[in-house]
Amino acid sequence: MGGTLIIAVGAQNSFLIEQSLKRQWAGLFVALFILSDAIAISFGAMGFGLLLQQQPTLVSVTKWSGVIFLLWLAFNKLKASMANDAMIVALSNNKIPFHRALLTALGVTWLNPHFYIDTVLLMGNLAGQWQQEKWWFVIGAILASVVWFIGLSGLTSKCAKWMERPKFWRWFNRINALVLGAIGVQLATL
Repeated sequence: MGGTLIIAVGAQNSFLIEQSLKRQWAGLFVALFILSDAIAISFGAMGFGLLLQQQPTLVSVTKWSGVIFLLWLAFNKLKASMANDAMIVALSNNKIPFHRALLTALGVTWLNPHFYIDTVLLMGNLAGQWQQEKWWFVIGAILASVVWFIGLSGLTSKCAKWMERPKFWRWFNRINALVLGAIGVQLATL
């Protein structure tokens, strides 16, 4: 169950794919995403999902912050996909400053309401159903996160040399914009 929720295409995965293709701090972001999943899944198993559901203002603020952030990312990806070939190559090779990449990684995780829904609410509630065995469920979900993020980053970085053409980046950015925009719109309509 943890694996199916983590594997779903979303903001974290698209960000990690991009950083892995650029070979830019991907290992650090893998660690950040695994640690974030571990924290959120554990909090969910301890019952924080129930507390979160009792705070409608906090849920609303998180939701709309996530919608704005995801739509902003989608707009920037769409804009990047419309650049000329030389600009696309330059953007694909552009190393963004670490602090900006870190803030983006934190944003696609902790400002993303889907992250809370999947980890704290769904996996937390599922873990609670196992009663005495819930920590085995948590360990399994965290291991699924470890396998997924390490595998995704490793496979993507190995394929990077075949993905250096402007056409690839143009379509990658368009698909990214579509995914991020769809998630943002879906969140806005919940």
